[in-house]
Parts: sequence; C-alpha cells; structure tokens
Amino acid sequence: MNDSGTLFFVLMAGMAGIMTLVYFPLRIFLTATARSRRLRLLQRIRRLRDELGQPIKS
Repeated sequence: MNDSGTLFFVLMAGMAGIMTLVYFPLRIFLTATARSRRLRLLQRIRRLRDELGQPIKS
C-alpha cells in the first residue's frame, strides 16, 4: 500500500512538472504575441487618424 502511494505521488509530481514546463513558456509566448498585435493595431489606427486629419490634396 505504501508503494502505491509513493508511485502516485511521483506520477502526480512528474505531471505537474511537465505541465509547468509546457504552460509557462506557452503563456509567455501568447502574451507577447497578443501585445505585439495590439500595438500594431494601435499604430494602424493612429496612422489612419493622422491621414484622415490631413486636408485632401486635389
């Protein structure tokens, strides 16, 4: 009985370690890409606003 408890603990600890190694880099990557997408969108909006604010050239 004691061996099965130890085996269960080792398996759970191993799964937690693997999840940590996968989750944190993935979370950092997704956060960075979302921020860069948001920044590009804001830059496009600013550029369009500047273009619309200029008088039309005839």
